[in-house]
Amino acid sequence: MAINIDLTTVWAFIIAFAVFMYVVMDGFDLGIGILFPTFQVGEERDQAMNSIAPVWDGNETWLVLGGGGLLAAFPLAYSVILPATYPPIIAMLLGLIFRGVAFEFRWRAPRHRPLWDLAFSLGSLVAAFCQGVILGAVLQGVRVENQAYAGGWVDWLSPFTMLTGAGVVAGMLCSAPPGSSGRSKARPRYMPAGSPCTPEYAPWPRSRRSARRRRSSITSIGSAGSTCLASWPRHRCRC
Repeated sequence: MAINIDLTTVWAFIIAFAVFMYVVMDGFDLGIGILFPTFQVGEERDQAMNSIAPVWDGNETWLVLGGGGLLAAFPLAYSVILPATYPPIIAMLLGLIFRGVAFEFRWRAPRHRPLWDLAFSLGSLVAAFCQGVILGAVLQGVRVENQAYAGGWVDWLSPFTMLTGAGVVAGMLCSAPPGSSGRSKARPRYMPAGSPCTPEYAPWPRSRRSARRRRSSITSIGSAGSTCLASWPRHRCRC
């Protein structure tokens, strides 16, 4: 019996999965950038940057996969949506470029570190806001005639898209933990995320002592897991 595979459905699932993974994986990167000015200058900001250093550039690959999949599988939708949202897309790309450059040059130019910190924060804020604006523009609808975009350069601009942009920015942030006060209330114990599961994915310790405890706990869990995995095939053979 032949199995019919609908490639349209498959590609739609791939694109949706790529966008979902981008929101989950890159959400905490953007959240850290948005809340970056609330961190104390020095070790606290360095810890924040170090927490995303191994993954920040790789997380954005999911966005490339989503856009490339849209171009490859749905070229008509690609040719309509992009002209309708060119301004926010360009602004989003500029924000991502600025935060990437600021991330690298922050360590290479200590004298201008405050400037690069500001660029990192503004780039993250602009990128998150523009992503919400693009989402709102797609949801509110695009004018199409003869399979081509028939709207203007600023048809995407509306109160609804501004609200969706603000909503995405708010979604990157986490509420302050109970009992916090003062400067610490401006950001949570763990860093913001695009989903509730991300704080467990990328927390960073507040002190070196907690970092050592965390590393020792991870080492113990890893050793126990390795022992179980090593003994599992032998137990399986006995059955």
